[in-house]
Amino acid sequence: MREIGKSYKKSFSFLRIFVLTILFLIITIGLVKLLNLEKYLIGGPKTVVGLITDSGLESDNDRTNVLLLGIGGRGHEGPDLTDTIILASVDKDAKDVVLISIPRDLWVSNLSAKINSAYAYGEEKQNGQGLDLAKKTVSILLGIPVHYAFRIDFNGFIKGVDLVGGLDIEVENSFVDPKYPISGKEDDLCGLTIETQEKDGVSEQVVKDATGSAIPLSAINDENDPFTCRYEELRFTKGLTHMDGSTALKFVRSRHGTNGEGSDFARSTRQQKVILAFRQKVLSSETLTSPQKILELSKTFGDTIDTDIKDEDVTLFAKLALKIDPSTIRRVILDANESNGRLEFGRPEDHGGQSVLVPRGGNWTDLAEYIQGEVFKLEEK
Repeated sequence: MREIGKSYKKSFSFLRIFVLTILFLIITIGLVKLLNLEKYLIGGPKTVVGLITDSGLESDNDRTNVLLLGIGGRGHEGPDLTDTIILASVDKDAKDVVLISIPRDLWVSNLSAKINSAYAYGEEKQNGQGLDLAKKTVSILLGIPVHYAFRIDFNGFIKGVDLVGGLDIEVENSFVDPKYPISGKEDDLCGLTIETQEKDGVSEQVVKDATGSAIPLSAINDENDPFTCRYEELRFTKGLTHMDGSTALKFVRSRHGTNGEGSDFARSTRQQKVILAFRQKVLSSETLTSPQKILELSKTFGDTIDTDIKDEDVTLFAKLALKIDPSTIRRVILDANESNGRLEFGRPEDHGGQSVLVPRGGNWTDLAEYIQGEVFKLEEK
């Protein structure tokens, strides 16, 4: 697959990378003022008009919506599949910001796949249109226009967390994940062999161990997976935990945790928790008083992002972000585990044998109206 956005990334200026990085993590509030960057951000007539007025950024109903995506990147199975999907909606005065976490297993009928495939499909099948297809997919499902998109490679996230000295995360529930995939071992046979056997005139692939015992490849699932060397066991204990970049990434990506932590709802909660913890660390005096650290953060994220935000719009985002009070950010997480949750598990036989999430009762209109009601909540009061 081609190197995503290579020529586009080369055109990034230092300030553009810096502002986009901070914007993605909802940490711009106060940072631009503290670093006295305003005088460097003015780049032309459109920018001046945008800074004086509220015009400039694309919007509908006085709200600008940005899709935030996180991918595993090189070295991970399915490097362009989006593990993190968050729609950030900001009103024109930045008095209301809502983060909507979209579970990666949500089924998309027109793609015949989960929503986490949209960016990958766009990159591979539509000549580098990953951001565009992801935006269109989310917009159609939720009935909300998506104006901009921003994708980050988790490899950059790991480096960024390490650069700020790690994160202090409050783990709400102790849990164990016995099946966290080890990067690079996705196809490891773990000393087993795969052979083709004939039975009753039908060919079937089986997995055999050293004793000759065999299990049909098609019968392998999470409960009887013999390829144990492909996974490591994660353990997190309730309470405040200091995490380096690698540990923080495992914390947000874990999918098989015990104690209720294996659901998409739990994953979404952990993702938002880590984003806000990173914001707090970047705004700490330790980071803000280190120009070298800020430069390194900008370079790290600049090498691992893909976005359709134009150069001339960066300052408009900065202006909007300066007004945000992080304590007022609202969070919406779609859930399939609560009795009043908006999602439910779909029948695997109806979705290519996959474990997927669909709107409760199969009603996509209800799901879209629920999300729209959450986004425009303040305006309706």
